[in-house]
Amino acid sequence: MAAIQAENEMLRRENAALQSVKEALRGSEARYRRLFEDDLTGDFVTALDGRILACNPAFVRIFGFASVEEALNTNIGDLYEDPGDRDWLLARIRRERKVENEGRTRKRRDGTRIHVVENVVGRFGPDGELLETQGYIYDDSERKRAEDALQENMEWYRQALDNPLVAYAFCEIITDGSGRPVDVLYLEVNRTFEEFTGLVRENILNRRATEIFVQDEIGDLIAIYGYVALTGEPATFQYPLPSLSRWYEVTAFSSQQGYVTAFFTDITRRKRAEEALRESEERFRAVLENSLDAAYRRNLQADRYDYMSPVIEQILGFTPEEMAAMNLEEVVDRIHPDDRLPVEAELNTAAASGRGLLVYRFRAKDGRYRWLEDHFTVIPDSIGQPLFRGGIVRDVTERRRTEEAIMRHAGELARIHRDLESAHREANLYLDILTHDIGNTENVSNLYAELLVDSVEGEAAGYVANLKRSIAKSIEILGTVSKIRRIHAGPPGLRATDLDAVIQAEIAHFPDTSIRYEGAPRQVLADDLLCEVFMNLIGNAVKHGGPGVEVSIQVKAEGNEFLRVTVADTGRGIPDDRKEEIFHRYERKQRGVGEGLGLYLVRILIDRYGGRLWVEDRVPGRPGEGAAFSFLLREVDTVPERSRGN
Repeated sequence: MAAIQAENEMLRRENAALQSVKEALRGSEARYRRLFEDDLTGDFVTALDGRILACNPAFVRIFGFASVEEALNTNIGDLYEDPGDRDWLLARIRRERKVENEGRTRKRRDGTRIHVVENVVGRFGPDGELLETQGYIYDDSERKRAEDALQENMEWYRQALDNPLVAYAFCEIITDGSGRPVDVLYLEVNRTFEEFTGLVRENILNRRATEIFVQDEIGDLIAIYGYVALTGEPATFQYPLPSLSRWYEVTAFSSQQGYVTAFFTDITRRKRAEEALRESEERFRAVLENSLDAAYRRNLQADRYDYMSPVIEQILGFTPEEMAAMNLEEVVDRIHPDDRLPVEAELNTAAASGRGLLVYRFRAKDGRYRWLEDHFTVIPDSIGQPLFRGGIVRDVTERRRTEEAIMRHAGELARIHRDLESAHREANLYLDILTHDIGNTENVSNLYAELLVDSVEGEAAGYVANLKRSIAKSIEILGTVSKIRRIHAGPPGLRATDLDAVIQAEIAHFPDTSIRYEGAPRQVLADDLLCEVFMNLIGNAVKHGGPGVEVSIQVKAEGNEFLRVTVADTGRGIPDDRKEEIFHRYERKQRGVGEGLGLYLVRILIDRYGGRLWVEDRVPGRPGEGAAFSFLLREVDTVPERSRGN
């Protein structure tokens, strides 16, 4: 008994010690959980394939997820601006074991870019193999934006000082006792200022303008600078300095009373060009004479051309002198008879409006007609009577020939289109007849097969059962083809449809299958073929899922406009390389007769409803544990009026 009591006492002490360790462990775990959950940084753990294994609320908030669960269903690679960054990060962790204080651009869930600073370490196995990564980030976007803005401002300031095209000056206004501006003190100028004025920067800074320039030339400049500096109103003006033989265009503004900032450009060349332009009408005439279009001016009172470009000879074969000699009657006589009335009507209209456009055929000197396009204006005299008509004549003969050829081709295409429509109607008639007659034949064959089932035994009974299944499959294929033809026959007549009622009705068709669905009343934009979507998806799960397959149907909101419907099963799943092709018609030779039409029908129906269809692994990354077909449907309350009317 003494030994037993001693052993019991020892066990009690060990139990008390274990309880103390357990409580300490529980407290440590609670502190860790609080630290993880309440941390202001976004903490996360990821697998090598990018799956997010754990994250805290700060991570959810930073990347714009609705919940931790939503984040855990996301691959972290989707949050990278450049998918290659993920491979770079893993390679660096394998090499350096960790990444510290790296600034990176990442994407939020909605696609917006944010700048983050991240610290990531790797967890390695005994053999040194990288198993997973864990780390934390914080949103550095505001600091980054402030830094970029500061950098932009500094760059703007640097460019303002170093801009080789714009001179810069920062000045203080000197006033007399009455506050009137009398001088300007230069505090800062850039190198372009030196180039534009021919003055040296060191000889300008901290000196007055009256000490640098001719006083009679800068009186107005001092007055303008003073007005800007004292009133704060900016000014833009042109200013000459005859002593420098320069013209400047100046923009002056004030950010501090009593001081003025001026940017100016040297417009000496432009001013000289303007002067030269005013004195050189011949250059303008040369441009007209070298143009491929003929410019003209006709004196309507004198009934003759005052001017005609030499290029008219290339267009019509007549020299400008020969055209000038033609009176109105001779000009009209060369216009194609079919075009004379439209030309006369347009000229009468243009007399009132002042401008017009003529397109007509004109008989050239060689006797052939050329198509001309004439943009013209009418200049009236002081009492409003037409005095001159001037314009530009362009030869558009080749363009007209091309247009006529296009019209002929368009007519031919229209005829071909009509023929195709006729052939389409005829083909549809044949298909209707074939569908009807084949359907009747299949129904009769099915009736005889049912009679034979009860009449034969043994091996023959098996043959009859196979025959009956083949006939049923043929009837199913014919029904699917008819539905596809109905879909393609015309625009959809979509309306508000009770999604819950459709799902419940289709579940009832599979009484022997375990189907989990939590109903909720939802209205979607669809038609009476919506049931085919669920019949095919549930039927596929039952057909390919094997014995004991379980099916689940989930409906949840996707944004403000769509519902996301998912039909998932616990079957054998779909390999990644087949997740796209299963929605196409007969693209896999492994399929039997009629296979491939069901999912194709589902896809075109979802397209018809304005949604999208795709398939994923029921368990992400484990294709052998079942498939999940998801598609989007529009909720009626959020559908625009024009969509409801389609």
